[in-house]
Amino acid sequence: MVEKKKQSRKGNDNAGMTNRTKKSLVEVVVRTDDRGEWVKPDTMEKFFIDEEAVFPNIEFEFKTEVPGPYLWAWKMTWSAKVSGLSEKDRGRELKTYMDGGSITQEGKSWNARSIGKVIGGILTVTVTVGTEKFIRTVEVLAKQPGKERIVALIRKNNEPLMEKAIAQESRFKHVRDKDFQPIVSGDKGFGAGQLTKDPPTYEQIWSWRINIEESIDRLRKKRAIAEAYLKSEGGAYTPQMLDLETVTGWNGGKYHKWDDASHSWKRIGNIQCDTQTGNIGWDMDKEANTGKSEKELRERDKDSYNKMKKGQDAEHQWKYSGVCYADHLLKN
Repeated sequence: MVEKKKQSRKGNDNAGMTNRTKKSLVEVVVRTDDRGEWVKPDTMEKFFIDEEAVFPNIEFEFKTEVPGPYLWAWKMTWSAKVSGLSEKDRGRELKTYMDGGSITQEGKSWNARSIGKVIGGILTVTVTVGTEKFIRTVEVLAKQPGKERIVALIRKNNEPLMEKAIAQESRFKHVRDKDFQPIVSGDKGFGAGQLTKDPPTYEQIWSWRINIEESIDRLRKKRAIAEAYLKSEGGAYTPQMLDLETVTGWNGGKYHKWDDASHSWKRIGNIQCDTQTGNIGWDMDKEANTGKSEKELRERDKDSYNKMKKGQDAEHQWKYSGVCYADHLLKN
């Protein structure tokens, strides 16, 4: 059996060549885009954004007799593929993120931390040296921050609702342990905060700190909207009602509806929740659901949940419900 072995050839001008020595059992596979004589780093060397969300020191240095100045250009790309919280292989690609920049300098070394952003993926650095281009490619990944750091940041901002939401959304997990990349849900939720609508930026996805801070900011905006809504009819509402309305808005929709007869706010709609899930329920006014128990409805529909919206059809009339999400999160 021929053993394939990746190597980093410093100073290789024939990238892509294999070892043709007679009787050799090793086939050398070299990235076809890396070239030039480099002191560091190695091709596809791995670097990690640390637990505090600090971008790593990645020193690039090359060798040449050609005098400067040199044009340094960097490009970071990341293919966001569905993972969920599992450690299974990732699924379909949702989007490719990309960022880059350039600088002209006399020096033959450059530190990637100077890009000033906490992003990850495949980092390719290209240096124009006279008429040649030196290229080096590395991988930037992220370490798991851990529950304690995430909770500390949330509590510093005094947002107990956010702590409950993060526990539900990601179980305080920002990256997968298998590949050290941010978790990505099928509904385009990213990172610990599972940011979805108003798509998060590249940095909001990779930096767990920025991800949580953005989540807190969005939750506070939802609270302001909820408070204005509950004040709109002039009726009384409790802090618990405000929490329910805020959390429902975070997930999508309204929790309360004004009842003219009683001159008070009531839980919206005739909704039966699947209490074994976080945000799935049934509109009990629909003929297909009327008269059935939660157990019967769940038995009928549970196998279609993993199909997401495609699983909602005439035979399986369940739906995602912000009301059920709030009831589940706040144990209402």
